Amino acid sequence: MFFMLSQAIIYGLIVFLGLGGLTVSSYLHYKKKRSVEGMACPMEGSCEDVITSKYSKFLGLDVEVLGIAYYAIIVMAYTLFSFTQVAPSWFTFGVLLSSITAVMFSAYLTFIQAFNLKKWCTWCLTSATFTAGILILSVAGPNSGLEALMAEFSPVLLWFSVVGASIGLGATIAFDSLYLTYLKDFEISKAQADSLNTLTHLVWTAIAVTAVGTLGLALGNPELLNQSAFQASAFILGALVVVETVYSLYLSDKMSELTFADKDENSFESEKQNSFLLASISTASWTVLLTLQILEPEMNVYNILSVYMAIIAVLGLGGLSMSSVMKRKAEGTLPDWSPLH
Repeated sequence: MFFMLSQAIIYGLIVFLGLGGLTVSSYLHYKKKRSVEGMACPMEGSCEDVITSKYSKFLGLDVEVLGIAYYAIIVMAYTLFSFTQVAPSWFTFGVLLSSITAVMFSAYLTFIQAFNLKKWCTWCLTSATFTAGILILSVAGPNSGLEALMAEFSPVLLWFSVVGASIGLGATIAFDSLYLTYLKDFEISKAQADSLNTLTHLVWTAIAVTAVGTLGLALGNPELLNQSAFQASAFILGALVVVETVYSLYLSDKMSELTFADKDENSFESEKQNSFLLASISTASWTVLLTLQILEPEMNVYNILSVYMAIIAVLGLGGLSMSSVMKRKAEGTLPDWSPLH
């Protein structure tokens, strides 16, 4: 259907959606800074609770401010495209990447509403719909030149993949160190809790950057889809999304809520074991992914994934062993001769 619309109409629709998103984001920011009491929220949503929750900031910035910045860029860019016959390719590339990132970020926030808050912000869902519409229109119209654009910037996309995996590995190691230390005694300071939150954001930023790079490379050079290293990288990236969703968004968030609560630690033994297991899988996945991004080994995809599974198995057993040792130390049942005291 979109291919039947002229480029001018598509640009006009994108500007319209951008203005709608800018209005929604500005309204949310205004109500958040003034007073959310009596805030309009269609379809009996819980907008007040959502926009004032601890998830309303990302890397220290208000989520709606990020939305305002994104929609302002979209409105200005596509207004410019409407009056300019030829825009610099780097500018078009940057605008398109911002749209892809916005859709990923909207999916992340929607998950938070569904599974962490268990409350819905109607305006937030409306904004997510706008971002999806903008991306669909920007890539589905005539003369989008998507493949050529991605091919032109393939070195940048490759850099995204490598840097994203590097950030992911570093942030995951730091997160594991802080979070697993907390599991020893369920004591953590506010500064450490804030650090955990920031590291979670860095991990998901790394996933987004790596995903954008990987997707862009595939769009620019479809032949990559037949290469073993690329196939394995895509599989591991997908596994990371699942693991980090359970580990950093759900499990660690649930456990950190016990920080100042009077709880029996033994009643959460299975959660602690799962935390150690998922931490091992996450670290192994980022390590293998970064290795594949840099070395691109000449192995078939089944051999690569077999090595990956073997590494996960070894580190997973190590993680479970650490959990067991921690439990026995807490119970005082480690043998006196054990060097693990």
